[in-house]
Amino acid sequence: MKKLFLLLFVSMGYFFSSYGQEKLTFSKVIEVKDVDKTSIYISLRDWISTYYRDTQEVLQMDDKDAGIIIGKAIFLYSMNKLAYAAYDGKIWYSIKLQVKDGRFKVEMLNFIHENKKGNAPTCNLGLITIAENYTDKGAQKFFHNKVWKDIKVKSERESNSIFSDLEKLAASIQTVKEDSDDW
Repeated sequence: MKKLFLLLFVSMGYFFSSYGQEKLTFSKVIEVKDVDKTSIYISLRDWISTYYRDTQEVLQMDDKDAGIIIGKAIFLYSMNKLAYAAYDGKIWYSIKLQVKDGRFKVEMLNFIHENKKGNAPTCNLGLITIAENYTDKGAQKFFHNKVWKDIKVKSERESNSIFSDLEKLAASIQTVKEDSDDW
């Protein structure tokens, strides 16, 4: 009975430690001096319409009064190496935009790896966390951990690309605001 209790206790500890990992998240606050919340919101809404192919598919929440836009999108994933082809697929992610007068916050979160249908289900890594490695055991440990690290690098690269694009948007909003004041 004691062994059963010990086994149950250890199993629960493993379950909670493996699923209690913090999600991989990137965020940035972008300043847009002297521009009101509504103008920033409209510009961000326009940006989403041009940046993503199908706005209706991407948008999960669009609340102008609260100044929040939340979307779910993907980017394609591949290591471009034949030995890792079973991991090829897509990375789902959420983008959250929160708007206030003079600034907005961008959060990139909930990165989820999904390999192509027909590939080995064991090569579908799921939710990406801040954990250094995906696993510390199993026959595919080396491959899983290498892909895990690559996914995190490419997720950060995707986030930085979006941050850069939104910083350019903020600069253009600022320029339009300054030009319209001087008529």
